[in-house]
Amino acid sequence: MRERVAGRAPAGGRHLRTFSTLAAAGLAEAVLSSLSLVALVRVSGAETSGGVIFAQSVAGLCFLVLDPRLDNTVQRYVPIEQRRDGRGFALYRRLVRWDVGIRALAATLCCAGVAAAWLLCLAGDDLARMLALALIGRAALAANGAVRASFALSDRLHELGLLRLGCAVVSFALPVGGLLAAGPLAYLAGQAVAAMLAGLVVGALGTRALLARLGPSRAGAPLPDGLVSFTAKATGGTALAEVAESGVLTVAGLLGGSALVTILKIASAPGRLYATLVMPVASMLYPRLARAAAAGRERTHARRDIARASVPLAAAGLTATAVALPLLDDVLRLVYGRQYAAIGPVAAVLVAAACVKGLVCWSNVLPLALGRPGWRLAYLAGEGAALLAVLLLARWLSPAPLGTALVFAWGTLATAAAGAAVWAALLRRICAKAG
Repeated sequence: MRERVAGRAPAGGRHLRTFSTLAAAGLAEAVLSSLSLVALVRVSGAETSGGVIFAQSVAGLCFLVLDPRLDNTVQRYVPIEQRRDGRGFALYRRLVRWDVGIRALAATLCCAGVAAAWLLCLAGDDLARMLALALIGRAALAANGAVRASFALSDRLHELGLLRLGCAVVSFALPVGGLLAAGPLAYLAGQAVAAMLAGLVVGALGTRALLARLGPSRAGAPLPDGLVSFTAKATGGTALAEVAESGVLTVAGLLGGSALVTILKIASAPGRLYATLVMPVASMLYPRLARAAAAGRERTHARRDIARASVPLAAAGLTATAVALPLLDDVLRLVYGRQYAAIGPVAAVLVAAACVKGLVCWSNVLPLALGRPGWRLAYLAGEGAALLAVLLLARWLSPAPLGTALVFAWGTLATAAAGAAVWAALLRRICAKAG
C-alpha cells in the first residue's frame, strides 16, 4: 500500500514547493560560493588566492577521475531490489559504504602523492598543505552524493532542499571565518569541515528517512545484474559532461587567448544561472521514473510526467528569453564594466540555448531511469564533439574574439535545438512502444 501511495503524482502545490526549495538551494550554493571566492581574493590577494584556486582545481580534477558517483546507481537499483525481494535498504547501505570507502581511499592515495611531491621538493610547504586540505574537502563534499539520493527515494526532496540551504550557509561561514581568523589554509580547512558536517547531517537524516520508507532488510543484498556496467557508463557520462565544458574553454584559450575565454565565461553566466534554476525538475523526475521502471510502467509514466514538466519548462524558457534580451546589455555593463556591454548579443543567444536545453533537462535522467546510461554517454560525447567543431568553425569564420564568440553562440543554439529534437524523437519512440 505504501508503494502505491508513493507512486501517485503529488499535488501541484507540493511539486511547486519542492521545486522552489531545490532551486533556492542551488541558487544559494552558487551565490555564497561566489561570495566566499570574492572574500578569498580580497583578503589574500591575487597570488595567494591563485594558489588556493589551483589546489582546488587539482582536487576537482582528481575526483573527476576517481569519483564513483554512485548516486545514480542508488536511484536506479534500490527501487528494483526493494520491489524484487524487499532488500532495497540493504543495497542502499552497501552502496553508500562503497561510495564512502572509495572516496576515502582516493583521498588517501592523492594525499600520499602530495606528500611524495613534498618530500621530492616538487611542491612547497604551503602548496602541499593546500593540496592536502583541498583533497580532503573535495572527498567529503563528493561523499554527499549517494546519501542525498536517499531523500529522492523517500520522496523528501523538499527536506533536502531545506538542508542544502542550511549547509550552504555553513559552507560559507566556516571558510570565510577561518580565512579572516587564520588565513588561506584555514579557509580550505573550513571548507573541509563544512563538507564533513554536511555529509554527516544529510547522511543521518536521509538514511533514517529511507529506512522508514523501505523498512529494514533482514539480510544483505547481492549486487544486481548490470549494476557495475550501469555505474561505469553513468559515471563516464557525468565526467564527460564536465570535461566537455572545461574543454571548450581550454580550446578557446588556445585559439583566441584570454580575451576569448573571458568573453565566453562572462557570456555563458546567465545561461548557467538559468540551468541551475531548472535542474531541480530533473531531480524531481528521476526517482519517479526509476520507481516506474522498477514496476515495469516506465513508458506510460515517462510520457505523462515529462509532458507535465514540459509545459512549465517551455513557459519558463520563453519568459527568461523575453526578459533577458532587453536587459542583458545593461546588466553586463553594470556588473562587469562598460567594456563588456558588447557581449550582450552573445549572452542573449547562449541564454536561448540554455532555455532550449532546459526544455529537455529530463534527458539527463531518463536514460538512467530506464537503465540505458549508454544513450546518455553517446549523446554527451556527440554533443561535446559538436561544440568543439563549432568553436573551430567559428574561429575560422570570424577570427576576432567577439565575432568568434557570437558565431559559437549561434552554433551552440543550433546544437541545443538538434539535441532537443533527438531526445523528443527518442521519447516518442519509447511512448509508441507503450502503445
